[in-house]
Amino acid sequence: MQMRRLALPLLLASAAACAPTARTAPAPSPAPLASALDSVFSDTAFRRATWAVLVRSPETGEVLYRRNAEKMLVPASNMKVVTGAAALEALGPAYRFRTAVAATGPVEGGTLRGDLVVRGSGDPTLSARFGGGDARTVFRAWADSLRARGVTRIAGRVVGNDDALDDLPLGRGWAWDDLDAGYSAEVGALEFNEGVIGVHVAPGARAGEPGRVTLSPPTGYVPVVNRVVTVAAGIPARVQVDRAPTGPGIVVSGTVPLDTTGTNAEVAVRDNTLYFVTVLRETLRAAGIEVQGAAVDADSLPAAERGADAAPLFVHASPPMSEVLAAFLKPSQNQYGELLLKTLGRELRGQGTASAGRAVVDSLVRGWGLDAGALYQADGSGLSRYNLVAPELLAGILEHMMRSPHWEVWYASLPVGGADGTLAARMRGTPLEGRVHAKTGTLSGVRALSGYVPGPDGRPLVFSVLLNHHTRTARDADRVIDTALLRIVTGR
Repeated sequence: MQMRRLALPLLLASAAACAPTARTAPAPSPAPLASALDSVFSDTAFRRATWAVLVRSPETGEVLYRRNAEKMLVPASNMKVVTGAAALEALGPAYRFRTAVAATGPVEGGTLRGDLVVRGSGDPTLSARFGGGDARTVFRAWADSLRARGVTRIAGRVVGNDDALDDLPLGRGWAWDDLDAGYSAEVGALEFNEGVIGVHVAPGARAGEPGRVTLSPPTGYVPVVNRVVTVAAGIPARVQVDRAPTGPGIVVSGTVPLDTTGTNAEVAVRDNTLYFVTVLRETLRAAGIEVQGAAVDADSLPAAERGADAAPLFVHASPPMSEVLAAFLKPSQNQYGELLLKTLGRELRGQGTASAGRAVVDSLVRGWGLDAGALYQADGSGLSRYNLVAPELLAGILEHMMRSPHWEVWYASLPVGGADGTLAARMRGTPLEGRVHAKTGTLSGVRALSGYVPGPDGRPLVFSVLLNHHTRTARDADRVIDTALLRIVTGR
């Protein structure tokens, strides 16, 4: 309790800097508020579901409301609160992922007489999200760096070394029927474009002709089977993109009408390392650097050819963790969660595995004075249904982050009601708009929201709401959660 009192001036100053002007209405007594929230969470539409809720004052430690707060439920993407806080606290806001580019031979007369070797560390930012809409932006910069070193031809191969992290491409417990979706894309030490490829489908010149399929980024790595048919104007587009049963190819099927500019989709790509080095090789060639050899995964080569002793040419550093964290939490980007978890294991335990990362998280949680028994972590993103966590644990982490020297980075990284991220279209036109900073969570039958909300007196409160086993829509669940937050903010 003493730590809360000592940290309070900094906490309130930081919160005031990040939030709108506080209201000055007196705080309600906990009993009437608890009664009001009980009424909200007793909504008959969810009578067969399970709510677990905690609302607490970080200033005094007073619990304003609790309902099954000690129960462990599936958190969905509220697991990102755990992973994100651990990554920021353990690695720091200035941490950068580093990707090394090396050569197995000398550069003579413009020719690199050997392989170009890329050693990854799990950088999630080599993507369109950080590349101004083009995932190849960094690769083009690498081509410039090679030319600056006199390289116009590579006699060998482009070799991808992904040994910094393990070779498990998916999180533990991920659902098999989600694996084509971009949100279930594979992860690895060489992560390109968040493991996905964009697919644009446009109509042909006339009805009956095949549709036109283009990929973003354009690459020969992903073969396309085009089964799309152009149909007459006025018919809704119906396009489906599936991965081929094996290999990196995709099958695009359905119909696209003449009166549309096209429709977009996104699909997960198999084998990130080969995807990475293939597009890198294509980009180098497009930039005028001849590459004689193929793009290969070092794991497919004999040990002597994997480039372990390759001479460094240059190192690419990612944007800092402060930017990575916002790109993780605001859009709820699953692949970042898995890479951050494995990076914690690599940096603090010497093993780039999820299990090592979980051990780091467990140690941190205990060090923060929280009950690690209230957390069972399977992955870093919350996509796994094996994850279990109690609102008490999530609220404890949220309070810990308010006392952290990285508080402002943390607070700014969360979605803001009615403003950005996964809360951009929610809470608009209500007293919650711009005042709720919180992480969402969604799986089938699961809805969650945990974060910060001001009470009627303007003082910050932490809250965690988990809903499991429901059969209603996400909108229905949001209605209940947002109504509860309105009661907290307005005091009525």
